[in-house]
Amino acid sequence: MFSKLIGTKKIHINEGDYEVRYYRNTNLNGDTLFTSEVNIGLNDKIILDDHSMASLEYKVDLVLPAALYSRTTANPR
Repeated sequence: MFSKLIGTKKIHINEGDYEVRYYRNTNLNGDTLFTSEVNIGLNDKIILDDHSMASLEYKVDLVLPAALYSRTTANPR
């Protein structure tokens, strides 16, 4: 599979800013899959994928805030 960075976007959620990196992945058959990656800690990433960029961006907007919230409830400070 071949991956190419196709863009980045900054998202502000609660008090934090997060950088989302978007990749286009192409396999040997020519099929395309889009992937997003967000580093939210030293050893913590959220990776999502979809078959279209629009659908992936929609997923990121829904899932990222929920994932961040779940981590704060699981690890209260």
